[in-house]
Amino acid sequence: METNKNTIWDVDEQLFTSLEGKYQSENEAVFFRNMRFKQEYEVALSNDLILSENDNEDEIYLVRVEYDEYLVGKGESESNEAHLMNLSEALSLNLSSVGLAREITLLNWLKERDYAGIKYNHNYDNL
Repeated sequence: METNKNTIWDVDEQLFTSLEGKYQSENEAVFFRNMRFKQEYEVALSNDLILSENDNEDEIYLVRVEYDEYLVGKGESESNEAHLMNLSEALSLNLSSVGLAREITLLNWLKERDYAGIKYNHNYDNL
């Protein structure tokens, strides 16, 4: 069986390439390797819950849509949600724009937590 590879955005390709060998932790390496694989080979038509608002004190969530679009939000209100076209945009999002009480990008927030709460097995297409 042949598997088609999704072409990822140039900015995401640059992101993945620029971080190779420069990860701050093993959890960061796992995150970026998994996200690259997911974007290239694992479609999520029914969404892929990467981080649940129930798994962190700030109630931040990260959902992958199809191959490489993302929803980032806080709590359960859609008014506190942003739709981003690729991982680079999602990681650059200032979480204050979705209701977090401080200025920090999603990437820096994830680094502070060493990627705690991230799940790689919640693609609703596969559950």
